[in-house]
Amino acid sequence: MGNRRDQIKRVAARLFVEHGVAGTSVRDIAEGVGMLSGSLYHHFPSKDAIAFAILNDFLTDLNTRYRSVLPHVNGMREELRALVHSSIEIAEAHPYATEIYQNERAYHGPTGPAEIATAVREAHTFWIAAATRASDCGELRADLDPVEFARMLREGVWWSIRYHREHLSDRHEEVTDTVVAAFIDGGAAPGARADNGHGIDARSIVDRLDKIERRLAELSDSLRED
Repeated sequence: MGNRRDQIKRVAARLFVEHGVAGTSVRDIAEGVGMLSGSLYHHFPSKDAIAFAILNDFLTDLNTRYRSVLPHVNGMREELRALVHSSIEIAEAHPYATEIYQNERAYHGPTGPAEIATAVREAHTFWIAAATRASDCGELRADLDPVEFARMLREGVWWSIRYHREHLSDRHEEVTDTVVAAFIDGGAAPGARADNGHGIDARSIVDRLDKIERRLAELSDSLRED
């Protein structure tokens, strides 16, 4: 039954993005899966329950990944890069979940499901905490508000995922590197930039980032197996 539920969620997610939750019928989803509408109700009581499950599963995995990865990295660039990388990895594993959340006002804001709102707030705290730590230790430019910086970086990641959705798996590293260069390196204080050569061994940073990427890949494989 688990595999069937996953299949239903994958088909429904694409339909929800293409037509909206309101514009997608249970019959549309059932036909996409290759089953009768009545049979779909054995797995989910409604299409809204499917949309909720898509978002809840995505956010649960996202926060689990953030909690698993962050203890293994240190400093502004490593922490924020880990958050960017992790976000793209989890978005790949849960196609269209981010777009559904962005598109469907019923699932966010004051009238949205409490479970979704709580999970979103938790996810936001990881970005804000990382940016605040960077600000407190002087790694983030002094003229940047850490909370606003975290918001813009986070939203930049999710909109980049949306833009590159159809080829995200092929452009994963490119998207990560672009976001890091545009936001993280751009937001770093002059003395903390990875490429300015002042007191920072760029080769050492690259080597450590390679190790981090390998560790992230291992954690991603572990999450998928679970």
